[in-house]
Amino acid sequence: MIRFGPWSTMLGMAAGFGAVVVALLLASPGNRVANRLLAALLAVAVLRLMPYVLGFAGFYDAYPWLSFAPFNLGLATGPLLYLYVRRLVEPGLPRGWAGHLAPAALNLTYTAWAFSLPLAEKMRWNDAIHMRWIAPAETWATTLSLAAYLVITARFHRRYQAWLAGAVGNPADHRQPWLRTLLAALALWLLVAVAFDAVDGLVAPLSYYDRFPQYLAFAAIILGLGLEGWRHAGAAFPVMTASPLPESVSSPARDRDWTAQAGRWRDTIREAGWWREPGLTLAQVAQRLGTNETYLSRALNQGLGRTFSALINGLRVEAVQARLPTTEQGELLSMALDCGFASKASFNRVFRDHTGMSPSAWRAAQKTESRGFTGNEATAGGDAA
Repeated sequence: MIRFGPWSTMLGMAAGFGAVVVALLLASPGNRVANRLLAALLAVAVLRLMPYVLGFAGFYDAYPWLSFAPFNLGLATGPLLYLYVRRLVEPGLPRGWAGHLAPAALNLTYTAWAFSLPLAEKMRWNDAIHMRWIAPAETWATTLSLAAYLVITARFHRRYQAWLAGAVGNPADHRQPWLRTLLAALALWLLVAVAFDAVDGLVAPLSYYDRFPQYLAFAAIILGLGLEGWRHAGAAFPVMTASPLPESVSSPARDRDWTAQAGRWRDTIREAGWWREPGLTLAQVAQRLGTNETYLSRALNQGLGRTFSALINGLRVEAVQARLPTTEQGELLSMALDCGFASKASFNRVFRDHTGMSPSAWRAAQKTESRGFTGNEATAGGDAA
C-alpha cells in the first residue's frame, strides 16, 4: 500500500525543491556550462534521497522490481564539484574532464544492468553477490572519491584566491563566499555519511529506519545548496587565465633591470589613470602596455616587491590621501568611488591596510599635524624676531 507519511513527505519535499532548482539552473542564461554542472551535482544529491522517499512510502513493497533503480550516483558527486568550481573561474573545462566521470559512468552501467534483470534473478544477485561484495566496495569508493575531490577542489580554490591577489585590482570584492559554502556543505555531507557507515559497521547494523536522520541531514543540505546555488547562478567571477611566457622571460634574464622596468610601467599606469577603473585586471593592463601578464607580474614582484593588486590599490590610496583633507565627510564615498574603489567596505579595508588607520582617523591626524606644524613655525618666527 502506498502511503506518504511524515518521513517520506519531508524527504519528498526536499527532493522536489531540489528538482525545481535543477530545472532553474538548466535554464539559467548566465554561467551556462557551470550551472549545468551544478544542476547535475544537485540532481545526484536529489536522486540519493529517492530510495528513502519511495521506501518510506511503501513503493518497494508494492513494486519490488524497483530494486536496483539507478538512484545512487554518488561517484559523480566529487567530480561534478571539481568541474563546476573550475568551469566557474576558468574559460573552459580542463583537458580530459570526461575521465573524471568515468567511474560514475561505469557504476551507472552496472546498476542499469542489474535493474534490467528479471525480478527473481535480481533478488538472487542482490543476496549472493551485490550485498556481500559490490555494495561495500561502492560505499568505500564513493567516500574516498568525495574526500579526494574535496581536497583537490579546496586546493584549486586556494590557487584561485592567490591568483586573484595578483591579477585584479580589487581581489577582496571577488572573494565569493558561495564556493566556500559549497565545499563546507559537501564536507558535511561526507562527514554525516561516514559517521552513519561507521556506526553501521563498527557498532551495530543500522536498519532502513535507523538511517532516517542521515537522510534528513542530506535533505537539509540539498535545501541549503539549492537556495544558495540559485542565488549565485548569475554571479560573475574573474576568469583565471594563464598566459605563456615570452621568450625574454622564459629564460633567465640576469641582465634585466626589473626595478627600472617596473618603475616605468608604474608611472604609465599612474599617469594614464587606469587605477581609477574598479574592475581593472592584470590582463587588461598588460595588453595596454603591450606586454604579457606573466612578464608584468614578474616585473612588479621582482622590481617593486608588490603584487598587481597592491600596486593598484596603493595608487588609489595615494589619490585619496591627496584629496582627503579637502573632502567633506558626506563626499567621502563619492571620492572613494571616483578613485577606483568598488564599495565603501573595500575602500575602508584597503585604506586601513595601507595606512594602519581609517580614512577619518587619517584625516584627523593630518589636520592635527598641520596645526602643530603651523604653531611651531609661528613660535620659531617670534623667537627669531
